[in-house]
Amino acid sequence: MAISLSEFVKFYPLRASGLAWLFGAGSSVSAGVPSAYDLTWDFKRRIYCAEQAYPLSLFSNLTDSGIREQIQNYFNTQGNCPPFDSSEEYSFYFERAFSSARDRSEYIAKQTSGMQLTYGHKVMGILMKHGYLNLIFTTNFDKAFENIASSQFQKLESWYAADLDSGNNGIKFFQTGKRPLIVKLHGDYFSDKIKNTTNELQSQDKKLRDILSISLDTNGLCVMGYSGRDKSIMEVLNESVNKSSSFSNGLFWFTRAGSQPLKEVVDLIDAAKSNGKQAEIVEIETFDTAWADLIKGFDNIPQEDYENLNQHYHRIINQPLPDFGRKYPLLRLNAIPILDYPATARLYKCNAGNTKDIKEHITKSGTPILAIRKQAGIVGFGSDDDFKKAFSDYGDYDTELFQITEKDLMYDDSSMKGLITASLLKALVEGKPFRSSKRRERHLLFPDPKKLLDPIFNPLKTVLATISGTVPRSRLTWVVALEINIQYVLSKPLLILTPTIIASKASERAESKLVAPFVKEFTARWYNLKYDTILNSWLNVLFGTDKEITITAYQRPISGINASFKLSRSTAFTKSH
Repeated sequence: MAISLSEFVKFYPLRASGLAWLFGAGSSVSAGVPSAYDLTWDFKRRIYCAEQAYPLSLFSNLTDSGIREQIQNYFNTQGNCPPFDSSEEYSFYFERAFSSARDRSEYIAKQTSGMQLTYGHKVMGILMKHGYLNLIFTTNFDKAFENIASSQFQKLESWYAADLDSGNNGIKFFQTGKRPLIVKLHGDYFSDKIKNTTNELQSQDKKLRDILSISLDTNGLCVMGYSGRDKSIMEVLNESVNKSSSFSNGLFWFTRAGSQPLKEVVDLIDAAKSNGKQAEIVEIETFDTAWADLIKGFDNIPQEDYENLNQHYHRIINQPLPDFGRKYPLLRLNAIPILDYPATARLYKCNAGNTKDIKEHITKSGTPILAIRKQAGIVGFGSDDDFKKAFSDYGDYDTELFQITEKDLMYDDSSMKGLITASLLKALVEGKPFRSSKRRERHLLFPDPKKLLDPIFNPLKTVLATISGTVPRSRLTWVVALEINIQYVLSKPLLILTPTIIASKASERAESKLVAPFVKEFTARWYNLKYDTILNSWLNVLFGTDKEITITAYQRPISGINASFKLSRSTAFTKSH
């Protein structure tokens, strides 16, 4: 159970001088420095593109789940890579991407070159100047904490930073305790001994770790912006919690509100509590807002420092939203946000025909791929083997990637928008008791007539009583359906959901004339409240109890390009007070 930051602020000033701080990459993210998570994906991207002869620019959007899945599938098939999202990934892929220590040092230098001190850093500098922040440990390579100290102390002799080249001096200055001390547990990018590979991390400089270990015998520890992935550091913390005199001022691990700490962190907190120590998870909004609140607990900071703190520094916070209205919704949109959509598709360069020919080849081959014809070649989603099978008679081919841009979703007559919509429809159907159909330009999702008893359809049956039947005076059957359509509004993709009913195709003209009047009469009774309830029922069918879902056009891992989407069930509406 986490405690609030306000609870920590109450007692922090009383313990500040007896608390050491451990910072990770998360403390520099707001200053423009990538986190360890971001760097790990960049390492993977560089390795994948180099070994597969792809241009890096095609994989620049690493926030796209489809791109990450494609890259990760490559490493999953190799068998010698660390498990996904494990603590070994960072060092393993860093060493594989840059085998030379010199190259690793240069890479880190470039990643940190553009950083600027943030509001939170400046708050730390003020607390450091007044003796409330005396011992800092960091796994970061940047110079943020050195810059903090130099901005507050006129003399360099007033503080000291110990790195891998100065472990002995670090111990000496720690023992005297007469000046603020910064200990760089992983060295910095100016050190020839930069330690950022698997073997090196395992043999972390013992003298620097000793400072951390000894400090925990007499101090408490606060951890911020650090995930707990480094085994060498976590071993020191785990050894310390078993000592009777350690963590005298407590152990406080700061996490972003709503995030889940690693199991190793939770185990450490539980172990500390079991040994009679105060150990807490503290939830914060951001690094900057946390320090802005921490300084408020001190009543003896000179006004001049507060004025300097706020000059040229603008703190951005999330203002609280007004209370929810209590009256019935005046307007509700039948659109849900598309949080992620594919950034790339497979480009199959061959001497192909038009889109009609492409679809005929797919049908004839019996493969589940989705593809269209573009000037550059055949563009689509699916297994590369299926592409080869479907288009083998087109002769020689090359496979590349096709970049999907915002413009592809903006225009209704875009063939790429049609492909993406079809892929999304397939992803919604995949593995579920649904079927899909495209009637003219309408993309439709409906229950499989053979699986109408599936419990997934109970929400619809509750509101509609029945979800299928026969069109009066005909042999045609009807079933409830959901029409989907992608719209790009205000730079955001939305999925429009339109509940409706559809009927089977008529073989006789007389029967076909009965369908449109029946559908119109049936849905005419869906007034606002009814329509809202039906829309909610469809959302329950699609999302269950989840607020967000990630779906793919192909369930099984494929050696090719899968179409992956992330959807939110939240629809916009207004309520009056």
